[in-house]
Amino acid sequence: LLGRICFEAGRFPEAHRAFSSGHHIAPHRVRDMDIYSTLLWHMKREESLAQLAHDMISIGRTWSPEAWITVANCFSLDGDRQSALKSLRRSIQFQGGLAYAYTLSGHESTASDELDQAQQSFRTAVRVDSRHCNAWHGLGTAYLRLGKVDLAEYHFKRALSLNSQNPLLLQSAAAVFEARKDNQQALATYERIECMMQPQGILVGGLGSHHALNFVMFKRARILMILERYDEAAAVFECLLRRCPHEFNVPFLLGQTYTHLRRYREAAACLTRALDIAPENAPNVRELFD
Repeated sequence: LLGRICFEAGRFPEAHRAFSSGHHIAPHRVRDMDIYSTLLWHMKREESLAQLAHDMISIGRTWSPEAWITVANCFSLDGDRQSALKSLRRSIQFQGGLAYAYTLSGHESTASDELDQAQQSFRTAVRVDSRHCNAWHGLGTAYLRLGKVDLAEYHFKRALSLNSQNPLLLQSAAAVFEARKDNQQALATYERIECMMQPQGILVGGLGSHHALNFVMFKRARILMILERYDEAAAVFECLLRRCPHEFNVPFLLGQTYTHLRRYREAAACLTRALDIAPENAPNVRELFD
């Protein structure tokens, strides 16, 4: 139960500790192992997810929806979406896994740009369980991809009404503000998310170089650039340059920011660094040099 609560709050490191300990104590437990497998998917723990799937199948739990959802997440992380969907269909044969399995099917279809199929899966999940916030969020994501911002906002609000403290759901709300060019609201939302993530390491543990937090910081810096708050944008990009030194867009945009601040020597150094990271982007970099 603790693992699930932490997962739904976006506190991934705490959720992982709780699930890992629980699975070690009771390896035959089935309940919530589907949630644990999704946590491992988010954290990109390929070996742990493969081991969990093996454990679920080897102890004869092929009759449970949790087992097939775990297998589906394993296939999904490996990039095999067709096998993931096939496993999710197996899960749907068992009553207990319907809503969650349909939701994950929707996410797989969204990732493959099969948005009509995705919406159908998410709607089915909502019919099965109207309080399944991930299904509401999935519908919002599909509508946002289709450019239907009002419908996206409606569904994101439904998701947030069920789980208002989840940073991932708040990121979607910020994306709606961005789509509407409401940069002040988007900035305020990203600042809120960043504050939620930083104090307790929410979401960032086990995600490489704190990927989730880096993403939010990057989005905040981009909006600061749009708002022409270049000093603040530069400070965020400088921090990001230390956190993810091999990401092209960070030195590239920092170079642009320095140019606006008339810090030309530092701008040239950043653009040279960006060119070293991604030589194929030379035309874009040279355009700024000119």
